Amino acid sequence: MIKTVHKSILMIFFASLLTTAASPLVAQVYKVVDEDGNVTFTDKPPADGSKPIDLAPISIIEAPTYEKAPVATEEDEAEKEMSLGYMRRVYRDFAITSPAQEESVWKPDGPIAVTWGARTDLQPGMNVTLYLDGKRHTTTAQPMVPLSGLDRGEHTLKAELRDSRNRVVTTSETVTFFVRQPNVFTNPGVRRPGG
Repeated sequence: MIKTVHKSILMIFFASLLTTAASPLVAQVYKVVDEDGNVTFTDKPPADGSKPIDLAPISIIEAPTYEKAPVATEEDEAEKEMSLGYMRRVYRDFAITSPAQEESVWKPDGPIAVTWGARTDLQPGMNVTLYLDGKRHTTTAQPMVPLSGLDRGEHTLKAELRDSRNRVVTTSETVTFFVRQPNVFTNPGVRRPGG
């Protein structure tokens, strides 16, 4: 209890001292040196008749004023994430991954799987439009489209990535591939006539 009272008194003393020191109308400051050489500063004139000392003016540094940065709203963040330029940078590596360029696909009994991808997963609402031999084939959000009924010969594929607003984000490079049909001369598992 006594320590708390002493702390309170000390705090009041320091607060009044700071208030007095900060005020420009403060009385003069005197420097008193006792017989042991101890220096004391006081605002009361000493008994020895010492004159007040001149203090250097207080340095005043005005704090700079800063403008508050505008607070980003959820709409601003969503617009940034969905801006076309931003998405074009993110999906610049979008490409058809299968079939490979100049690949020969030996036509199996089932469909040929066409796949595409990018390092970044597609965002909700994005879709891919696949063009087969220059004509629109299908639009999907799936990472794969099965192609069936392809004739033997050369075919081209191109994929167009669109965002949720149906804006074209990017288009893959055109992939050329070949559908081959096994026959007795190209399929080693089939016996040749007379062989």
